[in-house]
Amino acid sequence: MNLKIRLFMGFGFIIMLMILLLVSIVSMMNNQNRSMNKLVTDRYEKIQLANQIRFEVGQIGREINGVTFSAGEHFNNENIEAIQVSHRMVTDTLQKLSNIINLQQGKELLGNLNKDYQIYNTAVQQIIMLDLALQNEEAIEKQALLETHRQSLVSSIEALIDFQEGVMEETLVTSMQTYERAMNMVVIASVFVILFGIGMSIWVVHTVTNRLARVKNVMRSVVYGAEQLPRAEVVSKDEIGEIAIAFNEMAAALEEHERLERTYKESIQEQGWLKSKLAELSMLAQGLNDLKALGSQYISAMTPILGASYGVIYLRDRRGNQLTKLATYAGRGKQGESLGLTSIGIGEGLVDQSALENKTILLERVPEDYIQVSSGLGASAPASVVIAPIAFEGEVLGVLELASFEEFSPLHQALLEQATTHLGVTFDRIAKHMQVQELLKEAQTLNEELQSQSEELQLQQEELRTMNEELEAQYKNSEEKTNELEEIQIALEEKARQVVLSSKYKSEFLANMSHELRTPLNSLLILAHMLLENKENNLTVKQLEYAGTIYSSGNDLLQLINDILDLSKIESGKMDIHQGEVDLGEVLRFAERQFLPIARQKGIEYSIKMEQEVPNIIHTDEQRVCQILKNLLSNAFKFTEQGSVTLWVRSEAKSGRDNKHHSYICFSVVDTGIGIGPDKQELIFEAFRQADGTTSRKYGGTGLGLSICKELAQLLGGFIEIQSIEGKGSTFTFYLPIHEVESVIDLSPINKESAASFEQAIEEITGKEIHADTIKRSTGEPLEGRKIMVVDDDMRNIFALTSALEAEGLEVVFAENGREALHILADHPDIDLILMDIMMPEMDGYEAMQMIRHMPEFHSLPIIALTAKAMKHDRQKCIDAGASDYISKPVNLDQLFSLLRVWLYQ
Repeated sequence: MNLKIRLFMGFGFIIMLMILLLVSIVSMMNNQNRSMNKLVTDRYEKIQLANQIRFEVGQIGREINGVTFSAGEHFNNENIEAIQVSHRMVTDTLQKLSNIINLQQGKELLGNLNKDYQIYNTAVQQIIMLDLALQNEEAIEKQALLETHRQSLVSSIEALIDFQEGVMEETLVTSMQTYERAMNMVVIASVFVILFGIGMSIWVVHTVTNRLARVKNVMRSVVYGAEQLPRAEVVSKDEIGEIAIAFNEMAAALEEHERLERTYKESIQEQGWLKSKLAELSMLAQGLNDLKALGSQYISAMTPILGASYGVIYLRDRRGNQLTKLATYAGRGKQGESLGLTSIGIGEGLVDQSALENKTILLERVPEDYIQVSSGLGASAPASVVIAPIAFEGEVLGVLELASFEEFSPLHQALLEQATTHLGVTFDRIAKHMQVQELLKEAQTLNEELQSQSEELQLQQEELRTMNEELEAQYKNSEEKTNELEEIQIALEEKARQVVLSSKYKSEFLANMSHELRTPLNSLLILAHMLLENKENNLTVKQLEYAGTIYSSGNDLLQLINDILDLSKIESGKMDIHQGEVDLGEVLRFAERQFLPIARQKGIEYSIKMEQEVPNIIHTDEQRVCQILKNLLSNAFKFTEQGSVTLWVRSEAKSGRDNKHHSYICFSVVDTGIGIGPDKQELIFEAFRQADGTTSRKYGGTGLGLSICKELAQLLGGFIEIQSIEGKGSTFTFYLPIHEVESVIDLSPINKESAASFEQAIEEITGKEIHADTIKRSTGEPLEGRKIMVVDDDMRNIFALTSALEAEGLEVVFAENGREALHILADHPDIDLILMDIMMPEMDGYEAMQMIRHMPEFHSLPIIALTAKAMKHDRQKCIDAGASDYISKPVNLDQLFSLLRVWLYQ
C-alpha cells in the first residue's frame, strides 16, 4: 500500500466512520422496531395458543355431554371421534407452548395447565368407558365431577393468558428503555469518532517520517565485500516498504551468487575424487576369479578410502537364507577376539534386514557397547556405522558393513553406493565362473554314475520280472475281494428292500388299526348321539350326562387316533400339502370362532391382532395352517387359568433353516399361563413327550400336538420357535414363508379325509356347479319314506346306523358284504341310496361299487362310501371306484343326514 493511498485511507477512514455511525443509528432504529414487533407477535402467539386450548376444552365438554345424554344405550361414535380430534389438538398446542415458553413462571403455569388437562382428560375417558359399558347413571354422576375439573382447567388457562399479557407489557416498557440507552450510546460514539480521527491523522504523519529515517540508516551501513549484508526491516508494502524489499532482494542475490560459486567449486573437486577412487577400486577386480581374494583386497582398499576403522564383507549363500563372513578389515580386537558374527541367519539383525530390503542403513551416535575398534594403544566405540547391500540386477549377493570414528559424509555415501554396485557386478561374474567350474566337475561325476547305473538297470529288470509275478497274484486276490463286495452289496440291497417292505407293512398296519378302532367307535358315537338327542324324552338328567360323557370320550379317542395317523403320515413322508390362495381374514375368523366360547367359559381375555403390512391373501395350505393354529391356541387355553391369550399376526424378515433371509408371516400365540422351563422347551416338541410327564401331572394330553405342529410347519417351509418363562407365560411363534400367489389357481380336487364341504364334493363328482341356495333347500327336505341300503360287515355299525336312519323315518335294508349287497339290490331295485363300507370279507366296497356302476339301471344311483380306513388317497380311490361321495368313520350324524338330503334331492 503506497503512501498516497495510506493518506487517502487515513483521512477517508474518518469520513467512513461518520457514515458507519449514521448507518448504525438507522440500523439500530430498525432493529429496535423489528425486535418490538417480534416480541409482541411472540407473546400474541402464546396467548392465541392458550385461547385455542380453551376453545378445544369447551368443545370436549360439549361433545361429552352429547355422549352422556344421547338417546338410547349406544354411544355416539361421531361425538367420541370429535373428542379424540380435540384431544389431539390440545396435546399438539400444549407441545407448541412447551417449545416456545422460556420463562420459569410461564413453564410452571404451563405445567399446572398440563396437569389439570390430564386430570380432565382422564375423567372424560372414564365417562366414555362407562357409556361404552352402558352404565349411564354412573356416567352422569361423573359428569358433575368433570365440570369441576373443567373449571379448574379454565382457571389455569386464564392464569397463563394473564401472565403472557403481563410479560408483553413489560417487554414494551423494556424496549423503550433500550431505545433511550441506544440514543445515548450514539452521542458518545460520535464524540469518540471525532477524537479518533484527530489521533489517526497525527499517527499517520509520524509513522511515515520515522520509517523513511530507518531505511536511510540501513543503506548507509552497507560495507562492500562483507560476507553477510544488512537487511532493512519491512513493516508494510507501501512505497517505503517496496524500497526496503528491493534493497533486501539485492543483498540476498549477492549472497546467493557467492554461495553458488563456492558450491560449484566444491562439487567439481568431489566428483574428481569420486571418479579417481572408483577407478582404483575397479583395478583391484581385474584378473581375480576367487571371491575370498576379491573380498580381502576390496575391504582393505575400501575402508581407508571412506575414513573407516573397521569393515567386513558378508556373502549370501545360494539358497539365500544365510550371510557368511567373507573378509574383514581390523577384524580382531585387543585380545585377539573376532569382531562381528561369522554367519547371520534370516531376521538376525540389521545386516540381514539390509539384505532383505536391498537398502542402505546408516547408524549415527552408536552406543559405546555396540562394537569396540582397537589398536595397540587402546580401543574405542565408533561414531557411526553404515550397512550397504551388494546387489546385481535387484538380487542381493552380499552386504558391506563399515564403522568409523567420524560420521560418513554424503560424498562417502555416494562412493559407497557406486562401489557396492561395481562389486555386485564382479561378485556375479566370479560366482558364475565358479558355477561353470562346478558344473564341469559334476558332469564328470555324472558320467561315471551313468556307467554304474547301466549295470544297476540290468539288476532291476530281473527284479521287475519277480514283481510281475507278485502283481498277478495280487490281481487274483483283488478279484476275490470284488466278488465279496458284490455279495455285500446284494445283502445291503436286500436289507433296503426289507426296510421298504417294513414301512409298507407299517402303513397297512396303521390303516387296519384305523379301521379296527373306528369301526366300534362309529357305533358308539352314533348311539351316544342318539341318546343325547332324547327324542322320546324318556331319559333322566343323569342318564343324559352319562350319554354326554360317552360321546365326549369317544370324540377324544377319535382325536387321538387322528393325531397318531397324522404323525405316521408325516414320518413316512406321505402327508399331502395342497397350496392355494388363502384369505388370512378367514383363518383369523376361524381362530376366533373356535376359541372365543372357551375364553368366555374360562374368563380369559382373548384377542387377535393383525398388522397392516401383512398381506390379506397368501399362497399356502389353509387346512394345515388352521391345524397348527388350532393346536397352538388349544395348548394356550389349556395351560392358562387366568390372564389373557393373544394371537398376533405380523410380517418379519428372518434367517430360515437354510441360513438365508426370507420374508415370513409370523403367527405368535402369547399366553399368561404356567410357562415352560428352559430345560423342557426342546423336549415338548418330541412325540408323546410333555413338559410334565409324571403320572401326577395336572394337565392331560398325549404330547402329539406340538410334534405334529413342528412337522407340519416344516412341510410348509416354515418353523416354530418358543419363548417362555416358567410361571409367567409362553409365546409360540409359527413362521410361515410368504410365497407369491400364482396367476393360475390349482383347481384340482383336494383330498380331504371328510366330506365337510358338500358344495365342493358335489362339484367334483358331478362336474357342474351347484349353488349354495340349492344345498340349503335340500337340507330342509324330509327323509321319510326313502329307502336306503347299509352295507357293513360289523353288526354293531349296522345296528347303530339302522337305528339312527329309522329314527328319521327312512326305510333301511342291510347287507354284510359286497356280494350280498348285489343280490339284495337285484331284489330291491327301488333303493334310493347306498351306504357302502369299504373293508369287508368276500367282496370289499371298491369291487362292489364297480360292479354296481356296470349295471345300466344303477349307473346314477347315489353311493356314499363309508370307511374307517382314513389313509392317504382314500377319498379319491373311492370316487374312482364309483362312489358319489365319501365320509369317514366315526360318522357325524348331522353331516350324514345333510349328505343324504343333498344326494336324495339333487
